[in-house]
Amino acid sequence: MHVRRVPFTVAAVLAAGLALTACDGDRNTAAAPAAGAPVATAGGAAAPSAPAGSSAGKPAGDASAAPKASGTAAPAGTRCTAADLELSVLGPDLVADDKQPAYASLHVVNVSARTCTLTGFPGIQATDDTGRTTTPLTADRTTGFPVTAVTLKPKQIANATLQYSNVGSEGSPSGRRVCAVTAGKVQVILPDETQAKQVKVTGGVDNSTLNVCGKLSVQPFQGVPGTNG
Repeated sequence: MHVRRVPFTVAAVLAAGLALTACDGDRNTAAAPAAGAPVATAGGAAAPSAPAGSSAGKPAGDASAAPKASGTAAPAGTRCTAADLELSVLGPDLVADDKQPAYASLHVVNVSARTCTLTGFPGIQATDDTGRTTTPLTADRTTGFPVTAVTLKPKQIANATLQYSNVGSEGSPSGRRVCAVTAGKVQVILPDETQAKQVKVTGGVDNSTLNVCGKLSVQPFQGVPGTNG
């Protein structure tokens, strides 16, 4: 697993009809880390490697599984809000194989003048751009990572890694690259928030899309080392 910085992009509107709510008190939804596992902060060490293929929550593609963020109900005056943060999504650098999945990144940067705290998992949902399916794909929460408060000073960055396969298991080499969901934008709900932001995907090997064959999962927010403003 690796953490990358990404450029900032413009948010758009939430798809109609989604019932999106943030859940407080879900700190314990992520499994406890192994002894000695590093905990990333905005100025600290990198997050531990992802256990490939692990995920928790409702099955991806369940029409009832609207994206939900988790948080710890930080005091309203200290937690990061959507107004404090600028969001961007960078597509994966590599095509998945038998040894590792594809990794995309959701980055948020504190563009406000105040210090705020971000804790937990973002809610993520992707809808196919081509019309092959109209059922949104909702990200499960990846287990095995510590859920810790990330304190962001102005200009500091936090990252949540998206994990999935961007290649199918059957067909010709070109046919295996046709996935059920090819999304140029994703819906994102920040921890302790109830409103989604639509974020454009940029860069990566899949032409600025998330090309998802199968399940999509997301890790909790971690700090990005070396981003002090």
